[in-house]
Amino acid sequence: MKIKDNILHYVLAFAVVLSVCLTSILWVNPTYLQNSTRNNQNTEDKRATSDDASKTRIADIYQPTSVVYNENGHSFRQTSSKLDLIDDIREDLKTWDIQSISRVKKMSTQNYEELLKRDHMVFMGFSGDVTTTQLKGLFKNSPKGFAGERFNRIAIQLTAHPRIYLLNDNNHRGTRVMLKKGKFTNLRKMVSSENVEQVPIELKRMNDKYVSFYSTKVRVQQYSYLANKDNASTFVTRLLGTSNSSVNSRKEDKETVYFDNSGQRMTVANDTGEVSYLNYSHNTPKNSSLSNDLTDAFKHLQETGRLLDDVRYDEYDVNDHQVTYRTYINAFPILTDSNYGAYHIKLAGTGGERTDFSLYSLQIPVPAKNNSVELPPTQEAVDKLLQRGIPQQKIKSIRIGYQAEVNGSSKQVIDLIPTYFVLYNGSWVDYQDILDGKVS
Repeated sequence: MKIKDNILHYVLAFAVVLSVCLTSILWVNPTYLQNSTRNNQNTEDKRATSDDASKTRIADIYQPTSVVYNENGHSFRQTSSKLDLIDDIREDLKTWDIQSISRVKKMSTQNYEELLKRDHMVFMGFSGDVTTTQLKGLFKNSPKGFAGERFNRIAIQLTAHPRIYLLNDNNHRGTRVMLKKGKFTNLRKMVSSENVEQVPIELKRMNDKYVSFYSTKVRVQQYSYLANKDNASTFVTRLLGTSNSSVNSRKEDKETVYFDNSGQRMTVANDTGEVSYLNYSHNTPKNSSLSNDLTDAFKHLQETGRLLDDVRYDEYDVNDHQVTYRTYINAFPILTDSNYGAYHIKLAGTGGERTDFSLYSLQIPVPAKNNSVELPPTQEAVDKLLQRGIPQQKIKSIRIGYQAEVNGSSKQVIDLIPTYFVLYNGSWVDYQDILDGKVS
């Protein structure tokens, strides 16, 4: 027995040493793994991705991120800690057999705002503009026609005979959707469920969009997660390609750069884990449509090979043809400077195509230090900024989101702290940082 124990001890020790040596090789020269894999996979596609990413459908990413219901002259944001409201409503949408769609006469600002306040209306809001192309998979069958039509809300008049509209906050246009058949079961349950909290809001116009202003103080759940840091070599393989034989790497100051001879380059910030992948050989035409950009960006998002369960479409910049996706936790996005949980995909410009994201991702939820954080009414937060001397015209938008902070007790834990974020000088900034003078 003692001899067997000794043998087992040596075997385990050898396994540990071997594991450390192999890991060291991969960390020192991540392209070693790629080159070894490449020799056996010459026929594999250049942009091979993981099974997790390939299973993600376009409707999973381009889906509404908020739900508002009007009753008795008031608007209420629908929230729940027990139910996934968007998922439940999507089960209804999957039964919608669309017969036809037709454009409604353009509304005046007054008429549009009256519609937004009409009783028994449900508004499913997208964070950015989408087109009918992105609705594939959201409904039973896709709307035909109006391919270039933009909208950012699905409006449902939840009466005995429901009416459905696709609305655009910017130009006040509406598109009527006629159904052959469809269910509204979960929608009707939502507005009367005891598990759904009705949070009073008012939709106010800011920068060509109607933004949810919370009418009272609001409590938002705080979360903590174990963080995972992926190996950079994983994305060298996925983005620069498994069949690429000319990948090189070098260290530059605080960065590690991977590049090939075909115009591809991936830069990794060693301290923050931020990744920038550039493809100089490919550039989207400047006249590319929103629909094409959203479709192409989704393909690039899949190429990261990441698990995208909580990732949602968040913003679109028409000038740079840039699409931004963010991780959403309980209907609120993670908004932080370090690209934590975010993917910025730029399809046009002098630098070619570019994808920015982080090596870090959220892994396992752990108990948070605080259960929730109380935030002031939205107008009160805006008033504080105005009193601080911030011009009204510089506050382009405001919303609740999560600030990602490293836990004080463990660097492996990330705390998600809810706060207001302001679209200020082109970036989403924690409003408290502006009030504290950290942002000028």
